[in-house]
Amino acid sequence: MARKRRPSEGGLGPVDYQRLLAAQEGRCAIAGCGRQPRTRRFSIDHDHATGRVRGLLCHVHNRRLWHGATAQELRAMADYLERAETLT
Repeated sequence: MARKRRPSEGGLGPVDYQRLLAAQEGRCAIAGCGRQPRTRRFSIDHDHATGRVRGLLCHVHNRRLWHGATAQELRAMADYLERAETLT
């Protein structure tokens, strides 16, 4: 009998997980991150409204997105950080 998937696995089976990880060259899907899974699997990031899988994320980036920030909010936050860097 197949093991029941946990909600955190996003409904992705082991073969699909490995395929996606290979497509991401074994790294977090966030550009420039470069983290690779060591002691835990990457989190399966998905759109909670549609269930569509977006990619595999390291723990750090998954936690940051977990709080439901929108793309517009994240862009505004990035703009804020870039402006703050020019002030120092």
